[in-house]
Amino acid sequence: MLADLKAAWRLCGAQAGVRRLAPLTLLVVLAGATDGFGLALLVPLLNSLGATNASPASGLYALLPPSLPALLLLFLAVVLLRALISRARQIVAAEFSYDFAVGLRVRAYAAIARASWSYLRRQRAADFHALFLTEIERVEHATYLLLEVPARLSILAAHFVVAFAIAPGFTALALAFGGALAWLMRHRLTESRRLGELASKANVRVSREITEFLQALKLTKAYGAEKQHIDAFDLAARGAEGADLAATRLQANTRLLLDGIVAVALAGFLWLAASWAKLPLADLLVLILVFQRLLPMLQSVQELSQQFVHASPAYRSVAAAIEACEAAADRMAGTSAQPLAFEREIRMQDVRFGYGGDHPDVLRGIDLSLPAGSLTVLAGVSGAGKSTILDLLAGLLAPQSGRILVDGRELTPEIAPAWRRSVGTMAQEAFLFHASIRENLTWAKPDASDEAMLETLRLAGLSELIAALPRGLDTVVGDRGASLSGGERQRLALARLLLRAPRLILLDEPASALDAGNEDRILEAIAGLKGRSTILLVTHRPHAIGAADRQVTLVDGRLV
Repeated sequence: MLADLKAAWRLCGAQAGVRRLAPLTLLVVLAGATDGFGLALLVPLLNSLGATNASPASGLYALLPPSLPALLLLFLAVVLLRALISRARQIVAAEFSYDFAVGLRVRAYAAIARASWSYLRRQRAADFHALFLTEIERVEHATYLLLEVPARLSILAAHFVVAFAIAPGFTALALAFGGALAWLMRHRLTESRRLGELASKANVRVSREITEFLQALKLTKAYGAEKQHIDAFDLAARGAEGADLAATRLQANTRLLLDGIVAVALAGFLWLAASWAKLPLADLLVLILVFQRLLPMLQSVQELSQQFVHASPAYRSVAAAIEACEAAADRMAGTSAQPLAFEREIRMQDVRFGYGGDHPDVLRGIDLSLPAGSLTVLAGVSGAGKSTILDLLAGLLAPQSGRILVDGRELTPEIAPAWRRSVGTMAQEAFLFHASIRENLTWAKPDASDEAMLETLRLAGLSELIAALPRGLDTVVGDRGASLSGGERQRLALARLLLRAPRLILLDEPASALDAGNEDRILEAIAGLKGRSTILLVTHRPHAIGAADRQVTLVDGRLV
């Protein structure tokens, strides 16, 4: 529990600002004070109405006006002041919560975006989905409870002060009873927290099932594996439901138990006050009101605390995910990194790399030179490490030993983000957004003109397609480019790459999934780029690129 509170403090302090807690704390204290003062005024009011033959006013009561109209006006002023303070507290707490929630989402989003690729490739996308869809939602709820419990405690303390002023002995007894009740209920808080941890794990399982199902929709239909996914999701969803239902049952059982105990205690306290202590009628009436509100308020604090500890494990999971991404951030991540100049040569010198664990070294002493403006073709069997070479040259991964030199300057993690702004990459399966052709292109270069876009589309061999479309550049391509053919998707991805005008182009078998005709058109378009940029092309048909300056093959982690 202490670890959850520390994580909550780190997140709240970083996102909403600790200084903003000061006015909220002041409003909470004032709300409790005005509530207590309003209750205390009931005693002289009842005495003024003749509820009892009271003794002369003493202490603070001696400072109050003796007349009934004056007391009523004072009481009205206190009630209105309490209402204004409660309104202000509610608004300030809501602003704090909303700002905290938005800031937390943005911070998590930015942390993931700025984390290094070597870290992100080891993570599951579904876990990030669960972070946004469930865990941050639970953190928001826990934060509301974290703000609400002190407010309830403040009002509770004011009620105890009034009760103590009327009947010190009974109030001390009630305090002792409340403490004993809290001690007896402590194991329910522990159980609620355990169920909260189970809920977090169950939510991650549900997110994983959803993510993998959506990513494999086409494969699922092709294999007729719908039932497998439905059964797996049903199991995960029922697991999450079971954790939430168990927490609800625990809260309901706790409420039932507290209702009975509080009712018996309230009746016993009031019987003692009336028959044994012989309190004056005005004091007795106010004490009845105070205790009638006091003990249920103790019950509500217990319930809110139980809900908080159920949601509090989300603080640790969210804080751990964000802090891990921030710790793995690129050292110069952000829009301030300017493209790195490249004029002469890129060279890999004795580069070695492995993914660790059960994976042996993928690359064993790679030496490769890419002169500026050249076209190099890289071949090799599947799994030989061709994509790893591309990731290293793109600055996404760092060599475990050896060096990568850009015009003689070593490509280090510090300058890798700037270098990536000079590199264009294209994978075997082109990713397109569910947006227009224009939006897909300007994603790579937001300030690109229509003329520049049309020129890159021409270079990619898409001029006829754009001319035939009724909406031209504003045609929506569908989810992942579903409205386009495979060859058109690849060529549009190539046009997006070219719009960026990269100094180095890295192509990872961009045409292997296409038919022979489309593959030839893609390879022809790539060959036509020779001299505009430095190109490294991974392909299973190295001899199809007649314009290549050099062809190299990766065998057993070495280039031949």
